Amino acid sequence: MRKQKASNTAKMVAYQRALGNLLPAVPGFVDPVAEQLLPEKWRKKVERVKDRLPASPFPFWFRGMGIFNQFRTVVLDKAIGSSLPFQQLVILGAGLDGRAWRLPGLENTIVFELDHPATQSLKRQQAKLLSFEAKDIRFVGIDFTTDRLEAKLDQSGFNRNAKTFWLWEGVTMYLKPKEVAATLFSISELSGRDSRVAFTYMGKKDGNVPGSLFLRLIGEPIRSGYSNEELTQAAQESGWHLAENTGIEDWIRDLSPSLDLTERKVGMQWHERIAVAVKR
Repeated sequence: MRKQKASNTAKMVAYQRALGNLLPAVPGFVDPVAEQLLPEKWRKKVERVKDRLPASPFPFWFRGMGIFNQFRTVVLDKAIGSSLPFQQLVILGAGLDGRAWRLPGLENTIVFELDHPATQSLKRQQAKLLSFEAKDIRFVGIDFTTDRLEAKLDQSGFNRNAKTFWLWEGVTMYLKPKEVAATLFSISELSGRDSRVAFTYMGKKDGNVPGSLFLRLIGEPIRSGYSNEELTQAAQESGWHLAENTGIEDWIRDLSPSLDLTERKVGMQWHERIAVAVKR
């Protein structure tokens, strides 16, 4: 992400969610907030797509990735919902995430949204007229490569003893392994008993980290990936007990077994996984 500009991937993910909300392909997917959080240029793109419904809102080359992100959203929403009640929800690299505005059950939860100030500036502008489901939303501007997470949260009224749910979606693959480990350790130290973290990560394929020419071209290359064994070890060394570790094949089986989705259709994201861990 270039300084002073909102994240391109944040816009792309919100755009995919907005398109998916027009005609969901995954049971349980809903995100009416995504379109409203997009900048005007992207909202116009969504409006143009509405004219061709009920055909798929996604172009053929984009459909697999769009459906994958519907799965990812549903799985993470379920992880949050099944962990309630908790007093704090911290979203690391929040981008244009709309959960504080759309998820039920957060009326007693303070949501801390952490992201680069440039991305947050866009989001705050787009969200200023929206009502939220959470008890409160606190925007915390941070550069994860230079700022101390603990200090930023403390300044925002974070309670280190409270039960907290940490959400880290679509971020770790853009960080170096040592940066991922440092953040997992930091949030473990900040977490009260029975706190949870749910995060996405890039799984390895044949021992290697999948790459993406597109992401390199937009300035956000893949920098880390893990095998299942490496991920388990990284969680344990950071103070977390790994409770779940699932991928797209698990999600298709559990949520929509008749859906025709393949690695070729999805692309690199086929190897992206979700881990859920608990602080004991």
